[in-house]
Amino acid sequence: MAFARFIAQIIRLRAHFPDYAIKKVRLDNAGEFTSAAFNDFCMSVGIDVEHPVPHVHTQNGMAESLIKRLQLIARPLILRTKLPITVWGHAILHAGALVQVRPSAYNKFSPIQLAFGNMPNISHLRVFGCAVYIPIAPPQRSKMGPQRRLGIYVGYSSPSIIRYLEPATGDMFTARFADSHFDENEFPALGGGSRESPNDITKWCTHSLAYLDPPSNQREVEVQKIIHMQRLANQLPMSSDTKRVTKSYIPAANAPSKIEVPHEHFDVNRASEPVQLKRGRL
Repeated sequence: MAFARFIAQIIRLRAHFPDYAIKKVRLDNAGEFTSAAFNDFCMSVGIDVEHPVPHVHTQNGMAESLIKRLQLIARPLILRTKLPITVWGHAILHAGALVQVRPSAYNKFSPIQLAFGNMPNISHLRVFGCAVYIPIAPPQRSKMGPQRRLGIYVGYSSPSIIRYLEPATGDMFTARFADSHFDENEFPALGGGSRESPNDITKWCTHSLAYLDPPSNQREVEVQKIIHMQRLANQLPMSSDTKRVTKSYIPAANAPSKIEVPHEHFDVNRASEPVQLKRGRL
């Protein structure tokens, strides 16, 4: 399957970019990419195949970086919806489509704009996992019955064709974009049910604790005291810097010269034991 898709991708690239021939490809050590049939095909079209050392991902850093970028985009797409993790394949495909039409930190133009020279059309983009209402085919509807059915939007095949999931069965179907009605504030779940999309992403899993410590003048004073003590502590010399330490012969004003030992907590046997000094102390 991967071999067939790779050949189809090579044929598509050679048809779209005839002036730029594919000279070399770097692939992993999967069985479909190390077979004799695959090597014979690449040799026949003049493509050199490179295989990195097994379990050394740094030799394929560009592909690994792209995979990580797709994961960072696909993960919040799934978490925003009420879909299971098993839809990660649709999320990855949708993330790949988003990468193609959005600029990066290294270039102000999108990959599609750099490849074709035209600004991409993003009017067909919708929120992943939102509700979409698809027209029911004429043989399956009646004049007085429902005219549309609910679906879950999971991406698009082209600007005019979308992909959606059937909530009851989880099967994927395609529909015409112009005939679909989207509700980007509703996120259906597989098997039924829906939930409203939160407006603020910071409130998803965060519960307020302000009622435990309401703002007051006393709290602000305590905070300023802590900041002042921290500033004084930062100005003190380190324990290892003995040159800056000065011994004072002035006794403390509030320190008593003798501490009364309570008799109920005094242990005679323990008092007779020799005192163990700390290491480095005399």
